Amino acid sequence: MKKVVISASLIILVIAGMSCKKIKDAIFPSIDVDLPAFQFTIPAIPLVLSNEVSLGSFAVNFNLDSIIRANTAGAFGAGAVSTVKVKKMVITVSNGDAANNLANFESARFTFSSNTKTTPAEITLITFPDTFATTYTAQPADSPELKEYLSGNTLTYNLYGKSRRTTTKPLDFRVAVTLSAK
Repeated sequence: MKKVVISASLIILVIAGMSCKKIKDAIFPSIDVDLPAFQFTIPAIPLVLSNEVSLGSFAVNFNLDSIIRANTAGAFGAGAVSTVKVKKMVITVSNGDAANNLANFESARFTFSSNTKTTPAEITLITFPDTFATTYTAQPADSPELKEYLSGNTLTYNLYGKSRRTTTKPLDFRVAVTLSAK
């Protein structure tokens, strides 16, 4: 009889634990989290190289717990988040013109690391169309899991690029990243 009671108690605890997770998943909304945008300037490119080059690293401060609490009226914190992935990246050239714009670039690759996880994760590889554009929105279909990276407070982006054509002036870029937290 004692074994039956213990077994029944364990089954009830397991079911209750699964139910609490299901309740949290049902109540906790998917939240879009806008990371602080970063800006940089790429000097005029006088010649086209055949390989990808590093365009720099950019650090931003970030607190996932504060953002989740602010978006859920304090009901949830970062502990309620089970997954974080890149939803979209918007790349803008603020001073582009007909001869100097995103079409001058063949590709861009972004990696992401933090003060709590220093191994870079590749966020996305973008192949730009060879048509005039000063804004490009990428929505990575295969974004890596980023939750482990967001337990700290400093995020570092590393940017790599490959040019398609030369540019005649420095170009001012702004990159905005939106994450989806569930």
